[in-house]
Amino acid sequence: MEQVGKYADLMYQFMIKTNMENVNVILGGEFRDVGRWIFALHDVGRHYIPFALLNKVGKLTPEEMQTIKDHTVNARRAMKTIYIQPFSDEMMLRWEEISVYHHERFDGTGYPEGLAGEAIPLGARICAIADAYEGIISWKPYKKKQTTKQEAAEIIESEAGKQFQPQLVEVFKHCVAEF
Repeated sequence: MEQVGKYADLMYQFMIKTNMENVNVILGGEFRDVGRWIFALHDVGRHYIPFALLNKVGKLTPEEMQTIKDHTVNARRAMKTIYIQPFSDEMMLRWEEISVYHHERFDGTGYPEGLAGEAIPLGARICAIADAYEGIISWKPYKKKQTTKQEAAEIIESEAGKQFQPQLVEVFKHCVAEF
């Protein structure tokens, strides 16, 4: 999760430098100081997924897949029961948005709510790319072969307009060399 925080924060910092999407206003000035940690904690809801399920090698049953997907909505419960307000109220809201909505897809086919386009909070749209990239390049017990960073970047680029906002894929392309 820490790598996702690093990748997403690099994208966010690039957006600040280029004043893209008015990112500082949307996410708040304080986000500049704590954003990396908020991005890193995006999967807080995974606390409620059994370890054996996270590392299962075979095909997931529909029930198991739903348990995995529920980590997004379980983030709210984890934030209230595990963490005692590590951020200001405004940053807690940003953390919740990122944790709950980072699996939404730009085309509206994601989860938990099927949000599309700019209805997905900006922080979640940024985190989605960083999380997907990390997921693609990371070793997993169920992956037959390791994906190279170049292959992962090509996969991310191919999802522009589908899974990811095209403008944010362009940001990713500017930043991926630093990942």
